[in-house]
Amino acid sequence: MVGFVAARHVRDQLGGIMMKIRIGGASAVLAVLLAAASTMPAHADDHHSKPANSYQAIDAQGAHGFLTKGDYAHFSHTVRNTVNAHGWWKKIDGPATHAKITIWLQVKSGSSWKTLDKGVKTVPPGGGSNKRAVANWKCTNLIAKNHFRTVVDADIVGYPDSPEKLVTKTQTLYCGI
Repeated sequence: MVGFVAARHVRDQLGGIMMKIRIGGASAVLAVLLAAASTMPAHADDHHSKPANSYQAIDAQGAHGFLTKGDYAHFSHTVRNTVNAHGWWKKIDGPATHAKITIWLQVKSGSSWKTLDKGVKTVPPGGGSNKRAVANWKCTNLIAKNHFRTVVDADIVGYPDSPEKLVTKTQTLYCGI
């Protein structure tokens, strides 16, 4: 990757936030400042679009920084017996106005992960109901226990980025496949 200078992985054990910080052309000081900022409470608009303890990744390439965000796999509040997940992005800086968000809802199958659904949507930054991609799965029953996770990729329209993806913490749900 051209311009790749440093990578840092930071996990806030109390807040459950994981950040992947990639710096291209910026100093390591910026990485430390971004990591410190992630430990602050979420903005009020975040509580509508994700359960608590969602994960985020920072992709700061040059002056075009953004957060790749996604929530844990969870039962839908609007469609009965359905597990769903959402992926979105938040702009830090730069001229980018849209990102192609791809989200995979996956279930543990033996020692590997199987994709149940994939959602793709090009959206402006934000995360509200019209600014995110969705993946979902209708449960065959509510007795079988399975392990779910989501994988989110944000590709900023018109700008290159690395192939890294956000992977959320595994959730155990009673949802038959």
